[in-house]
Amino acid sequence: MIASSSELLLAQEVTQLRIALHEHNYRYYVLDEASISDAEYDALLRHLAELESASGDVIPSDSPTQTVGAPISQAFVAREHGEPLLSLANAFSDSEVLAFDQRIRDVLDDTIADVKVEYIVEPKIDGLAVNLRYEYGVLVTAATRGDGRVGEDVTDNVRSISDIPWRLNRSDNMPDVLEVRGEVYMSKASFQQLNDVQATRGEKLFANPRNAAAGSLRQLDAKVSASRKLSFFAYGVGLGGSDWVDSQSALFEKLKRLGFAVQDYVTYAHIDDILNYYHDFIEKRAQLSYEVDGLVYKLNAFALQDELGFVARSPRWAIAHKFPAEEVQTTVEKIIWQVGRTGAVTPVAVMRAVAVAGVMVSRATLHNINELARKDVREGDDVIIRRAGDVIPEVVRVVNDTRQHRSASVQVPKTCPECDSIIVREADEAAIRCSGGLACPAQLKERLSHFVSRQAMDMDGLGDILIERLVDEGLLHSPADLYELDVDALSGWEGIGSKKINNLKQVIEASKTRSLPHFLYALGIRHVGQATARALAETFGTCERLMQADDVALLAVPDVGVEVAASILAFFVEPHNLDVLKRLYDSGVNPEPVQITEFDASHPLVGKTVVLTGTFRSVKRSDAQQKLRLLGAKVVGSVSKKTDYVIAGAQAGSKLEKANALNVSVVDETQLCAWLDLIGSDIDVG
Repeated sequence: MIASSSELLLAQEVTQLRIALHEHNYRYYVLDEASISDAEYDALLRHLAELESASGDVIPSDSPTQTVGAPISQAFVAREHGEPLLSLANAFSDSEVLAFDQRIRDVLDDTIADVKVEYIVEPKIDGLAVNLRYEYGVLVTAATRGDGRVGEDVTDNVRSISDIPWRLNRSDNMPDVLEVRGEVYMSKASFQQLNDVQATRGEKLFANPRNAAAGSLRQLDAKVSASRKLSFFAYGVGLGGSDWVDSQSALFEKLKRLGFAVQDYVTYAHIDDILNYYHDFIEKRAQLSYEVDGLVYKLNAFALQDELGFVARSPRWAIAHKFPAEEVQTTVEKIIWQVGRTGAVTPVAVMRAVAVAGVMVSRATLHNINELARKDVREGDDVIIRRAGDVIPEVVRVVNDTRQHRSASVQVPKTCPECDSIIVREADEAAIRCSGGLACPAQLKERLSHFVSRQAMDMDGLGDILIERLVDEGLLHSPADLYELDVDALSGWEGIGSKKINNLKQVIEASKTRSLPHFLYALGIRHVGQATARALAETFGTCERLMQADDVALLAVPDVGVEVAASILAFFVEPHNLDVLKRLYDSGVNPEPVQITEFDASHPLVGKTVVLTGTFRSVKRSDAQQKLRLLGAKVVGSVSKKTDYVIAGAQAGSKLEKANALNVSVVDETQLCAWLDLIGSDIDVG
């Protein structure tokens, strides 16, 4: 039965009233910021009740007429982004930026004749990326970046940020579903105010505004987030944004009209102008009311962004040009040796505490024994330190190495400082390692901290201090012990009450079904980071298949080389590792498998290396690349002797010339479409 226009109008008014009343409830009960009087609220609620009664429809249980107050924030749940929220590649020098520009021009010159390259330049905020999902102009969810595909739902907390509108004016042909991306940050003034409050309460101070913003956004109580005075700048779009505007600068103007705060930006056609702007901006950064750690350069035209596409973790058409690290002088009081989760034993300088880039630093890495010898750092030396990438403190150089009465050179230990096991050094490596494995308490603690981390098994509440005590008390000897731990026996430990115990039980149980990429990363296999763990999961689908893979199968995985493959093979033949895996599975750990694509082994492109060049009438280059990968081809950006096919469209340039010079097979768009049609492509080849 087709609804009449009056029924549709009634339903629309009911929906709008429910949204408005939910907002008023949230502001009143969670934020303690009533936006209307009690009388006005009661009038709206009565009117909604009358309309619901008149409609005759079933009233949902979450309608404001059926509930009291507003729901409290729950523990964070996973929220998948409509489109991946990727990070940016970094540049730390002018030469790296020039190389970035040259790569872009090389690709575009190959594909588009007389292309005009224009960049948009904006400050890089030192904050936390979030993805806001609007449906029909209403904010429905907000999530952190997470692993780029799935983040944490922080909707309640995001609603407390005044820079983020709850509803958008649906003008300018705004899509029904739109993801707005941006950065949550804390101003310098709010950061200082927060630390003043922390100091008054005798609580731990935040190290920097970025940490403070991240911690504030992930509070379970939205009132706490609201009290921290967070801010937001919008900088991009995800799902729904590709056909909405045609350039980044046009996007900024639309976002401003919708009520979002947007940073000041400039556009330049020449990279030299950008670099001049960068060096001028370094002097101005201190004048900003918030922290920035670099500038971001993006191709302005979205059509050109599409031509460049993406690599695994970042777009090819954008780069973050980081500011040089601040350097300060201090004194080395002693040098200690620190054992990491892989057994690497690293020299660390313990220094007179000093502020570096807004953070008090008392320790700095000396990296390895080669670097220690090269810099010749000794106890008592005055040194220059900096925070590499504004994150990790490191010793740059010794200031007073010409004085006569320096202390003796630091001796490299022969046994582990934690367990007295013999220290070994592999050929061609700068690192020295403890041979004690999990018998070394330092390695065990580090491995367990890695295993429970957010990017791994995500056991929130099992922090370093608790893990350290559990190891010291002899309750944990491997990751498998976490699932056999008698959590109730911890009752009475300092800081562990019934609520903490219940939370630990929940997070341990929930971790049993983490995704396979998280599980593989949690295992701590040497050289296997998050990106490699995901590539392995997407190639093999299950841990069992990965364990059965030989070196040939491993080397076929993107980004897996000889060293990584050898490390994986060694991990899955070591008896202790196999025992831990068996105990994990026996305890109910069952990683969620990944659906893998089964290639048609008879297809001519399976295992072939392919390069696309020129423009194509029938398909976007990024779409063609994706479809070719689904056929089992390896799509790369440059031509070499190892290239099997160059697919040349109109206006093909230097890549076609190189293919001819190397006698690489060249095919045209007709052949491309024929190949793609084998997987049911709807491309028009006519």
